[in-house]
Amino acid sequence: MLELKEETVMGSQEESDEDDSDAESNDEGDESEDSSDPDEDEVADVGEEAGKALKQVENPLYQDSGSDVSDDSDDDDSDDDSDADDKDEAKPKQDSIDDEDDLIATLKNARAKKIRESPPDIKLKESATDLSFHPEENLISVVNIQGEVSVFKFANEENTLVKKLKVHKSGVRCVEYSHDGSRLITAGQDRCLKILDPESWKLLNGGDSMVHPSPLYSLAPTNHGAVSGDEDGTVKLWDFRTNKSVLSSKRFDEFVSAFHVDEDRNIIIAASGEGTIQSYDLRMNKADTQSEVYSSELNCLCAVREGTKVVVGSGEGVLYLFNQGQYGYHSDQYPGHPDAINNLLAVTDNVVLTGCEDGTIRALHLFPHRFIGQVGHHEGDMPIEKMDVSGAGDIIASIGHDNRVKFWNISYLEKMEYERKRKPLVQKNKVQKKKKLVESVARELEHQLPSSGRINKRDFFQGFKD
Repeated sequence: MLELKEETVMGSQEESDEDDSDAESNDEGDESEDSSDPDEDEVADVGEEAGKALKQVENPLYQDSGSDVSDDSDDDDSDDDSDADDKDEAKPKQDSIDDEDDLIATLKNARAKKIRESPPDIKLKESATDLSFHPEENLISVVNIQGEVSVFKFANEENTLVKKLKVHKSGVRCVEYSHDGSRLITAGQDRCLKILDPESWKLLNGGDSMVHPSPLYSLAPTNHGAVSGDEDGTVKLWDFRTNKSVLSSKRFDEFVSAFHVDEDRNIIIAASGEGTIQSYDLRMNKADTQSEVYSSELNCLCAVREGTKVVVGSGEGVLYLFNQGQYGYHSDQYPGHPDAINNLLAVTDNVVLTGCEDGTIRALHLFPHRFIGQVGHHEGDMPIEKMDVSGAGDIIASIGHDNRVKFWNISYLEKMEYERKRKPLVQKNKVQKKKKLVESVARELEHQLPSSGRINKRDFFQGFKD
């Protein structure tokens, strides 16, 4: 291409030279022709004249590039090009603004005040020991270590104190409403069982007629009374029609931690701190079957699968499942909790809630075994001591060591699809430091359910993926 351009430039230069040299003599023309060296001309043309010729040709691809072009057309073209450039620059800017708007909107939505779906926390002056929902009304009773009973009316907007009274000389360990809500039953460290009328707030059992040999530790209502257990392993079944005990049994060497009452099947099951469970036959009013001793205390129990299976929580974070009528040894076990299980609630036929020593309430699906996620948690990882579910079944309340009653709306559990499996947080025998690290990582990976105050990282950034 360079050689073609050089020839073109040289040809044009020779033509111009011939026109300009008409008045000159032939001798001068011959001298100029003899003095011109082709190689020297090529070097001169490439260095100077070829550069000028290339500058004159604006765009050789256009046929009219050599013709005169008005300044107006040049301005219009430049304006169009500048507008196109401005549009091209504006597009990425607009996209970045949209991305920033999405980020800001997401952050604002995360921090925006949402409509409450559960009552606010109840702040207590004294440490609470137990709580119980009224079966029909929006009332919850809370007892403390000072022997006081406080009754609150709860709502999503605010909670109101209805009544506060002292019923025991020392701390109250347990509180339960009767099945119809006509009685409020309390058990305390003073070894006494008290029955209150929720309307008049008067004692229905005079004096100290219902007494245990040791301070009481657990309590559960029955159709016509209650069953109670104390620190030394004594179990008593009470009939409120006579205010007397119809069954007294001591089959444990440690405290009686919890009860499950199934009067349709005429059975009561008790768990103990020595690591065993005991069944009682209500038709004969006597003890029936006791399990073998497990390696840790059994703190809580509940029934699932229409009462055909009993779930027991242990101090090692393992759930043991027992078949109906076969309470000597468990039929299945469910490990995975990082710490002791202090409380159990059955919310559906296959889903239970566990209150753990690490301050977390977890939802578990039992058939098949899978962790669903975290329902809630107490501040400072304070242990969860007691939980209860409302009469409507949509709200649970929990207490720990942080002097608060916290509420959680669990109505979503009935609508969830449990097809996705989650691996349990199985802890193997490891060094203490590694075990703590594994537990902390496992907590971060646990799925947060709608009732939890924490946010899943994947859910937070899900909008950007879409």
